[in-house]
Amino acid sequence: MRGIHWFRNDLRLEDNRSLALMLNRVEEWAAVFVLDPSLVEPSCVSEKRARFLEDCLRHLDTKLSEMQIPFIVLRGRPENEIPRLMHRYSVSLLSYNESVTPFGRRRDGKVKRTVEKHGRQILSARDDVIFSAEEIRSSKGTPYAVYTPYRNTWWRRFDEKGLSRHTRVDRRRSIPGVECPEWDGISPRDGTSGNVSLPLGGEREARCRLDRFLNEDVRFYGRDRDRPDLDATSRLSPYLRFGCISIRACFADATAAVRAEPSLRNGVEKWLDELIWREFYSAVLEDNPRVLRENYRSEFDSLAWRNSASEFEAWCTGQTGFPLVDAGMRQLLETGWMHNRVRMVVASFLTKDLLIDWREGERFFFEHLIDGDPSSNNGGWQWAASTGTDAQPYFRIFNPTKQGERWDPNGDYVRRWVPELRNWSSSSVHAPPHSERSLRDYPEPIVDHSERRVEALDSFRRAREAWRDSS
Repeated sequence: MRGIHWFRNDLRLEDNRSLALMLNRVEEWAAVFVLDPSLVEPSCVSEKRARFLEDCLRHLDTKLSEMQIPFIVLRGRPENEIPRLMHRYSVSLLSYNESVTPFGRRRDGKVKRTVEKHGRQILSARDDVIFSAEEIRSSKGTPYAVYTPYRNTWWRRFDEKGLSRHTRVDRRRSIPGVECPEWDGISPRDGTSGNVSLPLGGEREARCRLDRFLNEDVRFYGRDRDRPDLDATSRLSPYLRFGCISIRACFADATAAVRAEPSLRNGVEKWLDELIWREFYSAVLEDNPRVLRENYRSEFDSLAWRNSASEFEAWCTGQTGFPLVDAGMRQLLETGWMHNRVRMVVASFLTKDLLIDWREGERFFFEHLIDGDPSSNNGGWQWAASTGTDAQPYFRIFNPTKQGERWDPNGDYVRRWVPELRNWSSSSVHAPPHSERSLRDYPEPIVDHSERRVEALDSFRRAREAWRDSS
């Protein structure tokens, strides 16, 4: 039997569930990736994410070439290209790892119907998480709406089931005569980020980063993870987003590190909790596809967003006059990444200080983040906006100045990304005196945080009261 594995967000050979299952059933195989115009055109994906994805694909191509397995990169609609490819090479079995996004489900459904219509088989598996949504349920069998009880059940399930990994891809024969057309990158780009140092893509780089993190930074992760001025996080999010490393490998290696050196336990456990947040947001999207368009908590559907175009533009370009917010947005624009603590601050600022709809921020982040993932991006934005799965009521509003003073105490992060403030002292860099801002060509704050905090609390309160009155 011949098989083809359709790579998507699983750009690796080790511990790839559906690929391993397929290889147990076929004698000959090939691999394919489809450049779907709806996902890879410049209007859909930032140049930085496109460059990272291209790097991942080229590294995967190299590994497959070493195994003498053809890797076919096609451009077009998967529902057209894949059945045509299977027919051309008399392939009986197609494998792929499942998606939970509405777009992914529609795409996979089209491919599945066309392939099975012609008498061929589909083999699919869930690979991007350890547990799917239906595997983590409350005692009543319902989905969790808050992280902490989800986390507790997740860990109980993990302790009961453990990890099941598929670590080796054997050297099955390739399908003879397969043509692999040359491809010249993902799509024409504008070259605006050509000089930006982006992370290297691929499975080997992901493995190196995980090893380096577990050997060095994880020890103090619990203490330093919220410090944007320190390089104290794993930086694995782009690799998990594109599946260059499996979530199971992260858990297996982290728990092995603790067994070898128990003093790492606190840092490792805190890091693994952050990975469970990723599973939680995936489960929320799997159970509630509507959250990509709607508030998770419908009580805020009538919230009166201000949606000021000028204030949104200032936020997008890092010109708000709040140094930590501006540093984060400029880091995002230049590198395609932002520290997680700063993500929370800039999201709170947009939705609470500016009262701009979280969907605007979610869209902007997804367009620019290399690690832009639909479920995590949506979950984080709705958490910050208090429209999502946050256990705390809507009155959580970050003070951007105090957040900067606490988590960037010496101002090193702000100075790096806001050069206008590079020569300012640690005591003033997070709250530059108004009299000196013009001398540094740095803008005045576009809003008064204290005033906007009161306005936001009133807006959220009135929306909830209106919802209660109508219920």
